[in-house]
Amino acid sequence: MDSDDIYQNVERRDIVDTTGPQTLNHSKDEGKDQKCRGSRCLVLMTVCLGIICVLLLVFIILQHISNRAERESLFKSYKNTVEEFNQTINRLQHNYTELKTEKDQLKNSFNSLSQKKLELETRVTSLSNTLETKAFKEVFLLGCLCRLDGLLISNKVMNWADSRQYCRDRGADLVIIDTVQKQRYISSLVKDRVWIGLTDIQKEGNMKWVDNSPLRRGFWMEGEPNDEHGKEDCVEMISSCSSSNLKNWNDLSCSEKRKGICEK
Repeated sequence: MDSDDIYQNVERRDIVDTTGPQTLNHSKDEGKDQKCRGSRCLVLMTVCLGIICVLLLVFIILQHISNRAERESLFKSYKNTVEEFNQTINRLQHNYTELKTEKDQLKNSFNSLSQKKLELETRVTSLSNTLETKAFKEVFLLGCLCRLDGLLISNKVMNWADSRQYCRDRGADLVIIDTVQKQRYISSLVKDRVWIGLTDIQKEGNMKWVDNSPLRRGFWMEGEPNDEHGKEDCVEMISSCSSSNLKNWNDLSCSEKRKGICEK
């Protein structure tokens, strides 16, 4: 081997020896840089995760506060509604109590009025019975009856049969006029057209009084009795302008309505 070859080999070793340590140092530096970058990334990720956790926690807290406020608002609303219901119930109960009290008062008033009504009806019945049993000497200017010296005159107009029944219900009958004095007296009292107790219903032309006694003397108006249309079977007395005119009897249909004059 010549000297040139030896020199070249020495140079190669030197080159190898020189570049070897430099390459190793450079690799070490790159590893350190990578480790530093990895550590920074890890720290950054940790910080980001921490921030995210904090944000999530804040969001949860805010959501909880919002839900709590909403629940409190709903609770207050429900509470107000319940209070309003309670007030309404109390008011209705109060009204019910007042109405019940008023009902009891009205019931008591009704019972009191009913009792007074019964008492008044009893008094009226008693007075009516008393008046009916008295002598026919009292005069009633008002009411349904007029009593004139032993006679009873109804202010209600009825046909002849109903008028007679009216008298009978009061223990009397339609009046019988069998004397001039009685005719004159009754004529002076009567101020209207009234039935008397004379009829020929049983037999045409055969006038009889309600006690079945025959007519002996009549006080007929001129042209009466005429039995007009063959239907005039009952007798009325017509008030006269002159007290001296005793001829005031007239026959007419028994279905006509007149007042009745009764006597016991």
